[in-house]
Amino acid sequence: MKKLSIIALALSLSVITLTTRAQTMDAKFGVKAGGNLMMAGDFNVLGNTYTSKYVPGFQAGFFLDLPLSEKLSFMPEVLYAQKGGKFESTIGNTTGEIKTRVGYIDVPVLLSFNATPMLSLMVGPQASFVVNQSTKTYVNGVETAATSSTDDFRSAIAGGVVGLGYKITPKVNLNARYSMDFQSAANDDINQDKSRFSGFALSLGFGF
Repeated sequence: MKKLSIIALALSLSVITLTTRAQTMDAKFGVKAGGNLMMAGDFNVLGNTYTSKYVPGFQAGFFLDLPLSEKLSFMPEVLYAQKGGKFESTIGNTTGEIKTRVGYIDVPVLLSFNATPMLSLMVGPQASFVVNQSTKTYVNGVETAATSSTDDFRSAIAGGVVGLGYKITPKVNLNARYSMDFQSAANDDINQDKSRFSGFALSLGFGF
């Protein structure tokens, strides 16, 4: 957590510096929303490893587009992102299933390289902060347990993002990206180091 706080401070100082530099340029503020397809990595139970299936979710928030040059832009964002996963196992005539959905405030800090006037490549780090969660257990399709506590979840996670952006018009853009966490979603004492969210997102943005 201490390392993540240092990273957050460094990113904040970078935002202030680059925002000041971009004040005389064509900086844009905007909103964006879209869907994602996420999975929760691997989960170990009694020596058996179960791999998550992908589940759909959504994300929405705000972005800044701060040009640094004709080819390079600085793009910090603040998003609410719903992430999740589904684990299944069948033994005989019994099928067990665990579905989890976790809400995060994602803060990606991206550099965007304008390959063409319309197409851009994006890459950068991301910090995620847990907001809420819902986990349900099913046996043969019948719900047997449910929890909404975030006590077992790591409060802040470091990750990374890579993606593509396409300008439909000067104000409207389409964004496709892949994100992955570098840390487990679970606290260290849960011993689930490979339970890390990753997946794909597609969103539409509008710049003012």
